[in-house]
Amino acid sequence: MKLQAVSNRKLYIQIADQIRDQILLGAVEAGQQLPSERDLATSLNVSRPTVREALIALEVAGFVEVRVGVGAFVRDQGKAGAALPDENHSPLEIMEVRRLLEPEAAVLASQHISAEGKARLKLSIERLGADKANGLWSTDSDRMMHMTIADASGNSMLREILDLLWNSRSEVVDTRFHEHLGAMAEVREHIFIDHSKVVEAIVHGDADAARDAMADHLDFVTAAMMKAWD
Repeated sequence: MKLQAVSNRKLYIQIADQIRDQILLGAVEAGQQLPSERDLATSLNVSRPTVREALIALEVAGFVEVRVGVGAFVRDQGKAGAALPDENHSPLEIMEVRRLLEPEAAVLASQHISAEGKARLKLSIERLGADKANGLWSTDSDRMMHMTIADASGNSMLREILDLLWNSRSEVVDTRFHEHLGAMAEVREHIFIDHSKVVEAIVHGDADAARDAMADHLDFVTAAMMKAWD
């Protein structure tokens, strides 16, 4: 595959554009595996996580199938030329902003949360646990906990910003990214434990523990997103 280094604007979409063009030109045929993330990152002079975002964008558009732990394979229907989701935000950039804001939202929630908010947090853990027991990934339960904390922060501007971030989480590239993460049992288990620690700290009014638990949780999810998949 003949690829070119790209600029920093909409990086993962520019990468996806180049790979899509190579697929349409027949450089790789249906059923063939694309070069590894490492090789693509080296050819394009970008990070492997950025390549992963590009591959997921291509998967959403129907050009490839991503098999976690194996690689990305070209699909027949991709040659129909489906549009790339170029209006989507970068999942990694969304996580960066969440890491900046949500630990402090947890601190505020630990100081201001109502009895109703505490009950809602506990319900989110129950639902997440039930889904985990059935081998499922629950975006609804995930969002329920995080946005209950945002609501309980008592800061309407912070709540509005976090709502915007979570709306971005529902975009197709981010959704698919987290579906791949949620397909891994060890990730589901870790997130359940993380959520339980966050809720416990907030319910008991422990601001420092709430901040640390939320930061640790978001650090874990970021690390899982950055981890090599092939």
